Amino acid sequence: MEQHFHSHSPKTNQSQSSTHPLRIGRGQAHSKIILMGEHSVVYDYPAIAIPFDAVQVKVTVQASPDQESWIDCRYHTGRLNQAPASLDNLKKAIQLTLQSLHKSQDPLMIQIHSTIPQERGMGSSAAVVVALIRAICDYYQVPLAQDHLRLLTNEAEVIAHESTSGIDTLVTSSQTAYIYRKSRPAKAFDFRLDAVLVVADSGQAGRTRLAVNHVHQLRLKKPEFVEQSMATIGYFVNQAYGAIRQNDPNELGRFMTYNHYYLNQLGVSNPHLDQIINAAWLAGALGAKLTGGGLGGCVIALARDLDHAHQIAQAMRKSGAEVTWSLDLSQGLSTL
Repeated sequence: MEQHFHSHSPKTNQSQSSTHPLRIGRGQAHSKIILMGEHSVVYDYPAIAIPFDAVQVKVTVQASPDQESWIDCRYHTGRLNQAPASLDNLKKAIQLTLQSLHKSQDPLMIQIHSTIPQERGMGSSAAVVVALIRAICDYYQVPLAQDHLRLLTNEAEVIAHESTSGIDTLVTSSQTAYIYRKSRPAKAFDFRLDAVLVVADSGQAGRTRLAVNHVHQLRLKKPEFVEQSMATIGYFVNQAYGAIRQNDPNELGRFMTYNHYYLNQLGVSNPHLDQIINAAWLAGALGAKLTGGGLGGCVIALARDLDHAHQIAQAMRKSGAEVTWSLDLSQGLSTL
């Protein structure tokens, strides 16, 4: 159930191209999953995020067929300067990257193909920007340092989200897991676990801003309850991190389930998500929870092995999930 890409860009007339008529720059990036710590991370407790390459963004960059830059993506096919405001972060990324390469005047033709579902808490926006910047640098055959990539991406992400923690940029641009806390530098760690993660798209758009605001309002009414909940989730995250380090899938699953219980109590789950999560539990999942901001989006479950993951995925789809993916954690997510 991938979202397919159809190109309607102008055909390139290479005699009109002002830069490198035959060259094609390519860039790609993957999505991310928050394993533990949604919402509590807003209040400076830790969260664990991992790269998820079952869904990806691929971008190609070529010389423009005329003096205008063109873009072909899910939301707009045509001149870049006529793209809707929802693509302002991409315009910013293109502008900043070309400026840094001293190529500000070069017209380009950009094609974006993404299989990452939108508004599911999977870092789609950051992944598109990462792939785009990589493709532009590849087109000009200029090496791209990770620090520079992340700096440019975060500047563009501020346009999309008003503020950004940087965790989406970090995880969509690398092959490593991170434990992250707002007040401290993110820490990459080697993630290897004898288990399989099942990710299910509920079919509902996540509503992160609404969920964060809901928790904020709840905190004003019940400060002690919310603060205690956040501290408890933070404790679960640290215990989950220890379970991963000790290759203990049962323990990790237990804390995933505990984490979901508290997210539910905070009011950021919904009946549809809970139904899919319950189906995973009934299929024998070691643990299951929502991932991301909540009120829609994705849910995750931990399986013993690939066969078990298949059974869980089937149960989740029967309970309303639109599509599922599996990630074999025993292969490891190595630090860079």
